[in-house]
Order: sequence, then structure tokens, then C-alpha cells
Amino acid sequence: MTSVTGQRARVAAPVIGGRSPGDAGALRRVALSVMPLLVTVAVWELIVRLGIVKALFLPAFSSVLWKFWEILVTGELLSHFKITVGRMLLGYVIGAGGAVAFGLAIGLSAPLRLFFSPLIAATYPLPKIALLSLFLVIFGIGNAPIVASIVASAMYPVLLNTITGILAVDPILIRAARNLGANRFQVTTKVVLPGALPIIFGGLRMGAAVSLIVVVAVEMYIAQSGVGYLLAWATEFFKTDLLYANLMAIGIFGIVVFKALDVLERWALPWNPEK
Repeated sequence: MTSVTGQRARVAAPVIGGRSPGDAGALRRVALSVMPLLVTVAVWELIVRLGIVKALFLPAFSSVLWKFWEILVTGELLSHFKITVGRMLLGYVIGAGGAVAFGLAIGLSAPLRLFFSPLIAATYPLPKIALLSLFLVIFGIGNAPIVASIVASAMYPVLLNTITGILAVDPILIRAARNLGANRFQVTTKVVLPGALPIIFGGLRMGAAVSLIVVVAVEMYIAQSGVGYLLAWATEFFKTDLLYANLMAIGIFGIVVFKALDVLERWALPWNPEK
């Protein structure tokens, strides 16, 4: 005879109208997340159509959407985006990758932490965009000063979060691993690094956002191609529909970058309940 003592009975959720309560909750969350965007777009279109705001300064959303579609199908937007994304990825990979390695070394070594902490504290508050002049003197005109600006900007959020993540790992877990016979390498790879990863990913997100901001800003000043250059050209010639279409494209790209980091984080942290 099969005993049911101590077993929790599973009760199927009631299905109403062909949808389970879980489906209804998911639809409600989607509706709540989309609603602010729809309201903003509706208000935007309305205030321009009613003449409350001049279309010269704020084109109607429908006009911006049409311009966005126009530069998308002609390939103009994609050609500039390829250049911007290439610069951003190169700078981000160098800056964030180097910062993770450097942060691990500093976080795991008290002498290194003592040596580099004053240097990091002194250079972190410097506005990285102000270093562009220095990079222009060193590297001249071209992609190098743009990439160097991204490296300098993406590095600090990742570096600081990596150090913080290492130091935030529970010492009891480290002692327990050592008591069970784990060596230094095993403690680092099996306890410290997995424990620090959620905070490191927080730094990677901030680094990605800063990289996008910096690449567009620097392109506006010194580049002859890229989304930033297109933005500066639209501003100079008062092409406001093109200006807003570019801003829309940058916003969409930002969403794609964050979603890609979400996927990477879920892959790297399968045990994290928040993901």
C-alpha cells in the first residue's frame, strides 16, 4: 500500500476561461509594463497634434516613427549603428574584461588592495569624458581615442563591483571550504567567485550603460561616422525628426544590451533565484 503520510497533496490550479491564474498574472504584468509607454506615446502625439508643443521642436510620435522606419529600410541607420556597436563592444570588452581580472586580484590580495585603493579613489571621480583631450593627444584622430574613452569609462564600475563582490562573500563559507580540505584555487573558483558574481554582473550592467553613453557622446564631438555623428548632424541642421529617431534607436539598442546581459547572467548564475 502506498502511504501518503508526510506527503504534501498537490492541487491543480483552477483553470478559468481556458487560462490559469498564472497566465492571467503574467498578462497583467505585461499590461502594466506596457501601459506607461503607451500613455506616454499617446500624450506625446496629442500635445503635438493639438498644437500645445510646436512640431519644430517636438515632432509627432508618428512622424518620428516614420523617419525611424525610413532610415532603417534605407540602411543608413544600420550602417552607422554597426560602426558604433563595433567601437562600443571593443572598448567594453577591453575595459570590463580587464577590470574583472584586476578586481579579482585586488579583492583576493590585501597588499594589492592596500596599494591600489588610494590610486582608484583618486582617479575614479575624474570625469572620463574630460580625458578625451588627453587621448586625442596620445592616439590622434580615429577610432583609438573613442575606444580609449570607452575603456576608461567602463572599467571603474566593473572594477569597484568586482572588489566589493569578492569582499562581500561570507567568510564562514570560505572557512567551511578550507576545513573540508579545499585548496586556495578551489576556494576561489568554487566559493569566492560564484558568491561575487551577482555583484560583478551589477557592475557589468553599469559599465555597459556608461559605454553606450560615452561612445555616442564622443562620436558627436570627433567622429565622422556612427550614431553619435548622425545625432550631431541632425542637431546642427535642425532635423528634429531624425534627431528623435536616432534617440529612439539608441534606446532600443540599450534595451537589447540589457536583455543580452540578462541572458548571460541567467546562464552564469543558474542558482540565483532572482533570475
